[in-house]
Amino acid sequence: MAKIVFVQEELRDRFGIMYLSAFLKRAGHEREIFIAQADADFKQAVIDSKPDVISFSTMTPGIAFALKWAEIFKHETSALILMGGPHPTFYPEVIENKCLDIICRGDGEIALPKLLDAINAGEDYYHIDNFWVKDRNDPSVIYKNDLCERMSIDEWPLPDWDLYFDKYEALRNAPTKKIMVAKGCPFDCSYCFNKTVKQLYTGKGKYLSFKNVDNVIEEIKAIRDRYGMKWLQIITDTVNVNRKWFIEFLTRYKQTFDIPFVCNVRIDHIDEEMVALMKEARCDRVNYGVEHGNYGVRRDILHRDIPDDVIIRAGELFTKYGIRVQTANIIGLPGETVELAMETVRLNRRLKPSIAQCFILQPYPRTEIYKYSVEHGFLDEGMFNSAGTGFQVDFEGQSDSMPLKLEQEKELIKLFYLFDFMVKYPFLDRFLKLILGLPCNRLYKFIYVYPVLRQNIKYSGTLKDKLKGIMRLIKVFFRG
Repeated sequence: MAKIVFVQEELRDRFGIMYLSAFLKRAGHEREIFIAQADADFKQAVIDSKPDVISFSTMTPGIAFALKWAEIFKHETSALILMGGPHPTFYPEVIENKCLDIICRGDGEIALPKLLDAINAGEDYYHIDNFWVKDRNDPSVIYKNDLCERMSIDEWPLPDWDLYFDKYEALRNAPTKKIMVAKGCPFDCSYCFNKTVKQLYTGKGKYLSFKNVDNVIEEIKAIRDRYGMKWLQIITDTVNVNRKWFIEFLTRYKQTFDIPFVCNVRIDHIDEEMVALMKEARCDRVNYGVEHGNYGVRRDILHRDIPDDVIIRAGELFTKYGIRVQTANIIGLPGETVELAMETVRLNRRLKPSIAQCFILQPYPRTEIYKYSVEHGFLDEGMFNSAGTGFQVDFEGQSDSMPLKLEQEKELIKLFYLFDFMVKYPFLDRFLKLILGLPCNRLYKFIYVYPVLRQNIKYSGTLKDKLKGIMRLIKVFFRG
């Protein structure tokens, strides 16, 4: 058998890796996970494991970590260095980095076992679908293979929870366990890479697929019985877009479990029968995207043609049935002003969310919103390198900025930090000019992270975990 090591930065169980591990386990290969934030001697532990392949599953914000450690392991091991995930799928030119031998574009559940089979047999692996591979004798030669037929998620085995849970007690004992019930998304939001991925898979099978409800129920039973859970999180992006499937799932879940759950929904696919059944099935919270309070901005810039009345009606239904809401919102869009951003605040007030979460726009290249921003003069083409880390706000306050060129950037940064606070306390509107004129200090950042950490404390298990959350909140306030 061949051996693969998965490497990641943060301490969390990742479904993509657990499913890949399940396919590799079925094929008889050895797998191991190493986490930089959790393993005491991370570097040496990876080296000592003597893998045939070291794999990074990478989103664009994590590319700096992946390339740093790929470079180190390239020089200190004889393993092939593989990168998969959204970043190489979207930006395959990342393979030009000297530290990478192979990238995987799209899904890896068929390709990865074939790679390890070939390594184990001492055979050529240059022509496996979904892989771009450098010639080992001449790295300037890259074999660029097409994507294979997309496999339905219902054909997947159970995720390999043991990969994480046997090694990391904090993950094993976490009171919230997660399931993934579908893959793919039918929508084309301008800020998301989903549209491009759908185009890559044109003619290669069904892009959106759901697991059979019977299989989902059995999966929940399996993880509950093996590891225990107090909460269930359904991490699928838009679990309610297949109404028939969701109604069947809720009915079966209500009959089988008494475990509160959290899920993500698409707000224009909500109706009262569905919400009532969600409540009966013990849905504790829903997460959904509002994104912006101005309908024209949502429709024309974000490509989310959802009128205000549809959003408000869904919010009223969740309030009526006592289901908590967490909204997702974006600030810093092309042409954004404080007044436009305040429209987003005011729309959120009508929804009465427990948390109104806000994010600064990240206009990644090859997304529709990147093209729009460049064409309308809000972004200089080429200022963002697809091998870079993206635009992130520095919570230390050293370089707070927005990617786009906006006249009210400084004020919008402060409104970003205060977004949830402004939603909850409308009387602050009369002091808005004063608030946005003050220096951006640690208090703004404390206000931003407080509701998220408070919620994390709610879903954490032991008193020790809750105290860790409180200490993290205190550190946010007192650091520079």
